[in-house]
Amino acid sequence: MKKLILLLSLIITTGSFAQQNVNALTIREAVEYALENNLNLSKTEIDKKIVQAQIAEIKGKGLPQINLNGRFTDNFSLVEQQLPAEIVGGTPGTTVGVQFGNRYQVTSGFDVQQELINFKLFNSLKSVKALEELNTLQTLQSKEDLIINVVQVYTQIQIAERQIELLDENNTRTSNLISLSELKLKEGIMKKLDVNQLKVNQSNLSTDIENAIYSKNESIRVLKILLNFPANETLVLTEKLEDANKIMIQDNLTLETNLELMQTNQQIELSKIDEKLVKAEFYPKLNAFFTYNYQGNTNEFKFSGPNYADQFNGTWGLAASIPIFDGFQKRKRVLQKELATEKLETDKKTLELNIQKEYQDAKEQIAVSEIQVKNQKENMSLANENYDGIKLSFTEGIAAITELLDSEFALRQAQSNYLNAQLQLRVSELQLIKASGQLSKLITQN
Repeated sequence: MKKLILLLSLIITTGSFAQQNVNALTIREAVEYALENNLNLSKTEIDKKIVQAQIAEIKGKGLPQINLNGRFTDNFSLVEQQLPAEIVGGTPGTTVGVQFGNRYQVTSGFDVQQELINFKLFNSLKSVKALEELNTLQTLQSKEDLIINVVQVYTQIQIAERQIELLDENNTRTSNLISLSELKLKEGIMKKLDVNQLKVNQSNLSTDIENAIYSKNESIRVLKILLNFPANETLVLTEKLEDANKIMIQDNLTLETNLELMQTNQQIELSKIDEKLVKAEFYPKLNAFFTYNYQGNTNEFKFSGPNYADQFNGTWGLAASIPIFDGFQKRKRVLQKELATEKLETDKKTLELNIQKEYQDAKEQIAVSEIQVKNQKENMSLANENYDGIKLSFTEGIAAITELLDSEFALRQAQSNYLNAQLQLRVSELQLIKASGQLSKLITQN
């Protein structure tokens, strides 16, 4: 029975693995997948629709505003007015109470309002359109950040995979040495302390491998979130570290295509429109209006017949409003907006300096990293050659265990330096294409 349960569990487990989808992606494919499926990008599309609805709302204010009205009134207790009694044949010098109006009243009609001159409305349209352009830039910024994050995480996974490969090679070498050393220990030509030291090194290597595997898996989980990729499906990266193509870098800085600067320019434009919105309150407004109403009156709850009186009435005209004095409130609000614009202009100058610095830093770092990648690759090869030589001498009993351990440490250090240089090179390339405006230009073109 236990064997049957074990067999069934193995079949179920095997089936679940067989049902998993395996997806293999290059860096380019990962970027394209992220641009199509990332959740944050879908939110930017919603923001875009919100702005479009705001534009339509503002435009709607410039169209005729039409309202239908209807009302039923029961004047169950009419107001009584006091009039001289002699009007109705009463005693002079006295008054008599008279009620005016009818008990029941029905009114209906419609009115139309049309703004003819409203400078604030005109500038509101400009403001919302500028906001739409800013929203477009923010969407581009989200795409740019997403691409950089995907490439960077993809590279981190490549680095982790290469690190695991190198550590596995080191672990295999150490295992072989331990086997050889245990034979020497039995022959009495090697100390137990030296064998123990090799085992300690192997244990440390196993820990490093486990950490590298965890780091790789963690990065894959991060990449799945960026791609909005199903968590229960297997994601395989097909490009290895050494296979990655060099990012094509433009030689010059194009400030006008830098997204941060473009957004700042748009914010300045919005701030200037805000100034105009306040200034528009100084100008007169002109509206056209038209009303047409129906009114019916009766003292009985009957809305037809000889006792029911009704009529139609209508009006049209123009209404103007000219501001004269408001205690200098608008003037102070204009000053606030002007100061806000001035502050943004200062921020723009600071941003330009920072962009230029980031561009130069990244450009210099790329040059340094390229040299370091080349040197560390050669250094890793030399360290590997040195380790093999000392290992051979150790096997023959010529070299001491300390020399072998030192050469192994130097090899692992060279491997680590090589991987760090590769990662720094890719990060610097991404920083450069972002600062130069090259990436935003590519996104816009595609």
